Amino acid sequence: MKIYRIAPKCYLDNYQGLGASYRDGARWNKPGQPALYFALSAATALLEMANYLPSPHAIPTSYHLGIYEIPDTTPLFTLAESDLPIDWAAFPHPISTQAIGGNWLASGNEMGLLVPSSAVPEGLEKIALINPQHRDCLTIQLIKSTKELFNKRTFTGIA
Repeated sequence: MKIYRIAPKCYLDNYQGLGASYRDGARWNKPGQPALYFALSAATALLEMANYLPSPHAIPTSYHLGIYEIPDTTPLFTLAESDLPIDWAAFPHPISTQAIGGNWLASGNEMGLLVPSSAVPEGLEKIALINPQHRDCLTIQLIKSTKELFNKRTFTGIA
């Protein structure tokens, strides 16, 4: 199975989960909880990144798209739509989702939790919250990275 994330190139193969989401917390983890966020498609990874930048021209030059593989047998748990709190997609991210992801991370049962992407309307795409403390995290392999995040024609009309 392929998974994707965008990060500074020097961090693409760092699986400790001690970045900004560790420091500040994020939608699916509390501050102080190691976590890694991956998308199930490159397009979703790009949309997720767009939530944090005012313009595609503001993408730091160090950012690369990492393409990873995990074994198809990797234990992943999918959060059921019926288990989503009503405010799951709210911004700033709500305490309700941090509690769900935080409890899941603390359980350590699976390497990944599949949750809806708030960057895509109605959560139609998924992202993977990865527990860097799970033993199967060692199976994640960066197979390729690319500096080119968008087709050259994309956003040509934006100054």
